[in-house]
Amino acid sequence: MENNKIMVNSKESERRARLMKMRDERLPDIKKQFEEAQKRNFNSNFAEGGKDAGLVRKGAKGVARASQGAKKATREMPLRGQKTAPRGAKGAESRGTAGRGKVSNRSNHDASGGAQASKTASKRAGLGVTVRKGEMVHHQRMLSQDVNMQATQHIIGVPVNKSRYNGYDGKQVMNAQLKAARPDPEAVRIIPMGGVGEFGIGKNMTIIEYKSEMIVVDMGTLFAGADYPGVNYMVPDIQYLEDNKDKVKAICFTHAHLDHIGACRHLLPKFNPLTPIYATAFTIGMIEKQMAELDDVPELNYNAVDPFKHEVIKVSEHLSVEFIHTLHSIPGNAAIVVRTPNGVVYLSGDWRHEERPLGVQADYERIDEIVKEEGIAVMLNESTNIDSPGRHPHSEYDVGENLGRVMDHYATGRVIVSCFSSQIKRIELILSEAAKRGRKVAFAGFSMINNVEVALRTGVIKVPKDTIMKMEDIVKLPDDKVTVVCTGSQGELNAVLNRMVSGAHKYIKIKSSDVIVFSSNPIPGNEPHVVNTVDGLLREGAGVIQNGKSHITNLGPLHLSGHAYYEDHVQFVERTRPKNYIPYHGEFYMLEHNAEMAENVVGLDRERILVTDDGDVVELMPDQTIRKNGRIPVGNKLFDDADKPVHEAVVKDRIHISREGIFVIVLTLSKKTNRLIKTPDIVSRAFIYLDNSEELVAKIRHYLRVRTEKDVGNNDTDLKALKEEIKEDVTHILFDATGHTPIVIPVINKV
Repeated sequence: MENNKIMVNSKESERRARLMKMRDERLPDIKKQFEEAQKRNFNSNFAEGGKDAGLVRKGAKGVARASQGAKKATREMPLRGQKTAPRGAKGAESRGTAGRGKVSNRSNHDASGGAQASKTASKRAGLGVTVRKGEMVHHQRMLSQDVNMQATQHIIGVPVNKSRYNGYDGKQVMNAQLKAARPDPEAVRIIPMGGVGEFGIGKNMTIIEYKSEMIVVDMGTLFAGADYPGVNYMVPDIQYLEDNKDKVKAICFTHAHLDHIGACRHLLPKFNPLTPIYATAFTIGMIEKQMAELDDVPELNYNAVDPFKHEVIKVSEHLSVEFIHTLHSIPGNAAIVVRTPNGVVYLSGDWRHEERPLGVQADYERIDEIVKEEGIAVMLNESTNIDSPGRHPHSEYDVGENLGRVMDHYATGRVIVSCFSSQIKRIELILSEAAKRGRKVAFAGFSMINNVEVALRTGVIKVPKDTIMKMEDIVKLPDDKVTVVCTGSQGELNAVLNRMVSGAHKYIKIKSSDVIVFSSNPIPGNEPHVVNTVDGLLREGAGVIQNGKSHITNLGPLHLSGHAYYEDHVQFVERTRPKNYIPYHGEFYMLEHNAEMAENVVGLDRERILVTDDGDVVELMPDQTIRKNGRIPVGNKLFDDADKPVHEAVVKDRIHISREGIFVIVLTLSKKTNRLIKTPDIVSRAFIYLDNSEELVAKIRHYLRVRTEKDVGNNDTDLKALKEEIKEDVTHILFDATGHTPIVIPVINKV
């Protein structure tokens, strides 16, 4: 018998040593060790002769005794005439063996005493919790911060920005500095609401403000990545503009890509419907398509602008705007010049340079005139391709010629071209190349059809006669006379191309004689989806041609970026010589490299270059110097696939659950006695597999039985406080055993 006791004590010591090692070192094999510990039969400890058998009989007495001692232990100093806390209560407090959960506010039982009693009771219940509370709280705080950062794209209060171009000599700005900031009444304020320094490029929105006058430029979306569970896209939080909407004198758009107009249907209804909206005709047509998705379409004050006319539009007493034609991958693209009392602010929008453009060259002559006659006080220049060396090497004509070569090489089968629906000029080239070879063209994809309709209505696309056909009519023609232009180049699950692969498309099933051309590059983050789509096409026996695979296809480019390369930026900034420079439209490293280019290659003074974050207030002073001076609240509004809002707290919980899991406890108590009517039900999801965790589950159930015995006969038990106490105590137990803190949800039913 004595040998058996020694053996039991030895095993217990070994078990505790293992748990301490897991807690202190957080080794990768923590799960393996825990599974080994679970193999022991926990219930035997409570059987007759087991080490915890006495606790079953004496649990209630121990709780009462602990409660009395705990009231004294929790006080910093004993009152006159009172005794100090018993050693057991003091020791339990120092070790933090279980949580400090709240208890019922009963008469003659104060809250602090109850919390300490709960902790001591947990110890007496044989929980064996060894972890310090501070350690668990630290783990939860770090997890919370990590989740918060992930769910908000690091835009939390004051972002970390210690760039040499941050406007604070490379030092981190503090809240005290921001609170002390006072706006200069004569300054022009430039405020990015989105589109700078975030993970992913999108959600572009900028405010130009002077006194009581504001101009808003762009309202874009940012598509969410896999780190945003259940979220499709996000838009800027415009509370600042809602609070000052009477000051908004004009809303302008540079072009019709979704990262610049995608938020319109959510944000435009928040403004005065009489507020003038300025954009090119094609961009307005695309905005109207966005707004048509609303159930109650508001009547808005649209004003189409011709960027070739150089019209200066006075939108308020002190502010005016001018649209200037520039090249991009979509029609109706423009830079916007805002004239202010303190000088010209140039917003580049998205742009690229082509030596041989499809259409009209960028209006460099007008830009040169403005530089010569007025100068540019501040240039906001996009940063997307700042890391691409050299200059733009090709033009859209090259893409069109290569698509024609594909049609020639695969002359006996269907040619299916997948590209972005906004590539209107490329679609025009596909139509032209198909017409030359006697092929008909059908369009597939909701956005593709909508965009082509807008392009036809606004006259930005030319269609060869008798070239377009309906999708349902392609079966009437032989394969060598059919070309299909569709969406799905990014591998989207429900896009047309994937539906063709899966056989879910109504009119097209992929066959071995087809060739599919990806006239696009994968957007960063979409690479796995594109690979899956390509694999599916190849499994169907179809031919696949991707851009950038010239060593395989012997073809030149099938896609061009819509953004300028490094040397393009150098030449343009040298051409414009702005007094001040603000990189925008890019992730933080892009902004930083853009700023380095402006200083080190172009030669602008460092103090006149600012790398900003969403919400930063940049002031253009009357002497045409710039400075950061404060911040405004910014953030994201999240939406799911059904265009319904998703609260940020929900996303945080989803991320937490995906990492740590969820642990649900269901207690069924008697209304009369507060006793457990049945064994507590425990549900674990994405945390532990209950069938392999009998010891841990038994420990928690024993704790719940002992804890509920405290309130036997007390009909005034505060269920909310009880839930909080159980939640904290169980979290301690789980963290001590596993090193993880799942979301613990206690459910208490009284019947």
